[in-house]
Amino acid sequence: MPAVLEPVDHECLACFLYRALRAQGCGGTHLFLLAYRDESAPRATAVERKMQLLGGYCDCEVLANAIRPITREASNALEDEVDLVCKGVRRGTTQPCEHWLMRRGVQWGGGQFRRRSA
Repeated sequence: MPAVLEPVDHECLACFLYRALRAQGCGGTHLFLLAYRDESAPRATAVERKMQLLGGYCDCEVLANAIRPITREASNALEDEVDLVCKGVRRGTTQPCEHWLMRRGVQWGGGQFRRRSA
C-alpha cells in the first residue's frame, strides 16, 4: 500500500479527505481522518467518534454524510472529479474551509447543516 498522504499547511479536513480519497480511495476506515488529526489537529482526540455520530463511519462517508460542499466550485469539483484548492483554516481545527459545511450533531445543534454564526 502506498504511503498515506499528509495534509498541506492550512488545508482543511474536508479538502484533505477529498484529495486523499481521489488519490488513494477509501479503505473502509478512518485512515485519512486520523492522519489529518495526527498531523494538523492533534488535540482533536474525539474527532473520530464525532464523525461516527454524524454518519461518517469511514473516510468516504465523512464526505458523504458529515460534510457537504456549499460553493459552486466545490460542487463542480466533486461532480467532475477535479482538483479543488482549499480556502485554508488555522492549524489545530477540524472545521472545514469556506467550500464546505459540516453537519452539526446532537451536541452540535440537532444533526442539521448550519452555517457558523459570524
